[in-house]
Amino acid sequence: MLSQLLGTLGGVVIGGGIAFLASYVNERSKWNRSQATRWDERRLQAYSDFLIVTRGMHTLATRVVRIRAGEPDQQGMSLQEGIVQLGELERERIQRWQEVQLLGSPNAVAIGDELNRCTWTLEYFAYGELGGDADWLLIIREAYRLRKEFSTAARNDLGVTETGIAAPEWQDAWTPRDHMIEVRRRAQPLPPS
Repeated sequence: MLSQLLGTLGGVVIGGGIAFLASYVNERSKWNRSQATRWDERRLQAYSDFLIVTRGMHTLATRVVRIRAGEPDQQGMSLQEGIVQLGELERERIQRWQEVQLLGSPNAVAIGDELNRCTWTLEYFAYGELGGDADWLLIIREAYRLRKEFSTAARNDLGVTETGIAAPEWQDAWTPRDHMIEVRRRAQPLPPS
């Protein structure tokens, strides 16, 4: 009788221990998943905020370079206003970059460093400290390439399955003038058949 009681009691204790362990493992995996999701959301926000501000700086630097070259700005911005806005965006970009450095993968941070150097070069053009049409076209293409590489690194870090972002075929040969020549060529009426 005592042995039956001890057997039953042992079974209850073992069963309770197994139930506790299963419950603990289940709760722990739920917690781990929620933490991973939380950090993925933070990384996604950090990556996208950094890219949005960086792209805004690139666009603004292009506008300032055009104003500096004597072209009127389509939105009526003056050179001084552009310089001030560029400084404001630089401060915001630095803040966003700090978030990427804290949360990003080593690969994304390394590519982001290159993108930052490229952005500073664009700023030098905007401030009039660098010049030259050929160099400007090179740095613009480099900025485009680095933004794509950074996006790919961010997608890899976030586990997006289709991680490669293909560069468009026109990237290396494209200029607005070449594009307009192609548009005009396509707009020509077809010869009568």
